Amino acid sequence: MVLPCDDTADFDLIRRMADQRSNFAVAREAWEHFYLRHYRVLMYICLSDHGYLLGQDDINDIVHDTFVKAFSRAETFDHKESCPPDIQQRKCRAWLAAIAERIVRDRFKGQPEISLVDTTEIERTESTSQESTDQTDVPESERLRLLKSAFASLSEVEQTVLRATMSWWQHDQQHQRMPNAAMQELCRQIDKSPDNVRKIRSRAMEKLENYVNENLENEE
Repeated sequence: MVLPCDDTADFDLIRRMADQRSNFAVAREAWEHFYLRHYRVLMYICLSDHGYLLGQDDINDIVHDTFVKAFSRAETFDHKESCPPDIQQRKCRAWLAAIAERIVRDRFKGQPEISLVDTTEIERTESTSQESTDQTDVPESERLRLLKSAFASLSEVEQTVLRATMSWWQHDQQHQRMPNAAMQELCRQIDKSPDNVRKIRSRAMEKLENYVNENLENEE
């Protein structure tokens, strides 16, 4: 039986997983430790990001498939990087979350899509991108702290909309879209139309932006 209290570093576990061709038994045991260590957090992430769309059984499948893919792709992870345990943990969980997101996206590949950004948000984003504000002196950790505070101040519906739509956001795409089935399920859960969802998202994003900017100005 694999004990969840194993203190082997995350990157060491992934290194052993990546070496599965040399010693599959050791790689499998490392994977079991890795699974037990991160299972609950990944389950929470998947429920938060995709619970509106997928039932518990489907979420369980997503989590299971994510760990299976992590095992098979362990050699693609940069486990040789030198960083403290807490950073290793964050990097591993971000890696797992990214794998889970790709699995969910693959389920809806080829299905009809619908725009998730309204005109107001597009205009605001374009206007902001043209401004030459120098924010390089602001630590990323401080921005993250303010974003978390701002998100907590949003209504439950706004938080739900942001969680649901951001899981489909692609930073390198100008026209942001999500599967029509996902949008319709979100609309059903919060009893709003797609147009209202886009407006709620736009207002919520504006609130986050204003909160962060105002608090940054106050701390200068």
